[in-house]
Amino acid sequence: MKKTIIAAAMLALGASGATAQNLTIATSLSLNTMDPHFFNGFPAGSAHPQIWDALTEIDENLQVKPGLATAWRLIDANTWEFDLRPGVRFHDGTPFTAADITATFARVPNVQNSPALFTSFIRTVREVTVVNDTTIRITTSTPTATLPGDLARVLLVAARDAGQTTSEFNAGRVNGTGPYRFAGYVNSESLSLTRSDTHWGPRAAWGNVTIRTIARDPSRVAALLAGDVDAIDQVPTGDKARIAADPRFRLFSGPAAVVHYIALDSARPESPFVQGRDGTPVRNPLMDVRVRQALSMAIDRNAIVTRLMEGSATAASQFLPNSIDGTSPNLRPTPHDPARARALLAEAGFPQGFRLTLHATTDRYPKDEQVAQAIAQMWNRAGIQASVAGVAGQVFFTEATRQAYSAFIAQYGTNEAGEGPRAVVHSFEAGRGYGNANRTRYSNPRVDALIQDAMAEIDPDRRRAKLHTAIDAAFEDVALIPIFHPSWDFAAKRGITITSRPERRFNALMMRPD
Repeated sequence: MKKTIIAAAMLALGASGATAQNLTIATSLSLNTMDPHFFNGFPAGSAHPQIWDALTEIDENLQVKPGLATAWRLIDANTWEFDLRPGVRFHDGTPFTAADITATFARVPNVQNSPALFTSFIRTVREVTVVNDTTIRITTSTPTATLPGDLARVLLVAARDAGQTTSEFNAGRVNGTGPYRFAGYVNSESLSLTRSDTHWGPRAAWGNVTIRTIARDPSRVAALLAGDVDAIDQVPTGDKARIAADPRFRLFSGPAAVVHYIALDSARPESPFVQGRDGTPVRNPLMDVRVRQALSMAIDRNAIVTRLMEGSATAASQFLPNSIDGTSPNLRPTPHDPARARALLAEAGFPQGFRLTLHATTDRYPKDEQVAQAIAQMWNRAGIQASVAGVAGQVFFTEATRQAYSAFIAQYGTNEAGEGPRAVVHSFEAGRGYGNANRTRYSNPRVDALIQDAMAEIDPDRRRAKLHTAIDAAFEDVALIPIFHPSWDFAAKRGITITSRPERRFNALMMRPD
């Protein structure tokens, strides 16, 4: 993608040492848009909440708390009432009103060329009614117990900005209500912010913030050690001991509400990167659940977690770690069993296996290409003639969205246990906001019905039980192959404290001076 350089004044920062005024951090996340509704992905999810607010917020414990709404209540099964925070203004001085909410909700499903829309978070919203200046009612098409948490993912723009294109946002027309103001942006390189002294919430910790993208792990570590940046994310496991032993720095770590997974093209009879052992065309074997089970059984998750990730991950059986509320207690990571994998391939009519290319990013996740290579080797030992194709992150997701791959590795992060099933597993239904991250177009009507039933349940206990059933059904059908849950590892200069979050985040909101 061609770099876009914003003609906004970039911040002039002083010495790199962190003070209550200046903070410079380096991240592996590559931010390629300033449109808050263009891409439901980690870079935007990390960067944009510094500038824009939502009706609610998710804290570091995945609990829903007030944002631009101070309180909310369920009026009936399909109606929520929200109290709006009075006196809030956008950075340009425009007052925040209910009109900004309706304009934002209308914009979200209509952002052009989006690789992953935010529609799933407002999929059931049928109507927004203004009760008075500080109260709105949201009517949903079906009972939606998760609505307050869902709305934390929909950042609110001013009504007059809702008609902007993504290009206009990228050109610097950025105006939020958040704790930091936009100051400058270089596509996939840097974002500059200044503190908003008119923000409704607690005063932001830093006067000036620069967030630099440094994708390569050695370069990011070198920048920290040289004093060029004050904090970094994704600390390589091989560098943790060295940094911990250096009195200038501190390490921080926390669990991740993220799954590193393999998506399989199981929905169409022909797939672009599947061939017979001799290279001839073959009916897509990934449509057979036995083949998908075999691919999962062939993976030695413990070896990946302990050797390759060096303990900075845990083996996965579903979207979220078992410690998070709503996850199924019935699932365990698939045991490594290459002999059983070979037997399943034979049962499915592929005793000699087949050729399969696994696509993976080269610059997106810790050891992303190395993990892919390890899995390909494991598949080869189980009888699959597997190879890996590495792709730059900016190209990868566009290609995955247009179903250019037969198998690919990605990560998905969620705030609660029902989000992954409805966004990644449910059949793609753009109009209803289901399957927005279902890039392979996996589809199982029974799983869809179970997900919808769980999503519509208001009673917490009954909803939890229904969600367990839906999650179990999805992973029994191997809708995708979960591999591991990563851990988040950070390092900072002494004098800075980082509060880790389960989501993939690295921003100024997580840091404060001691």
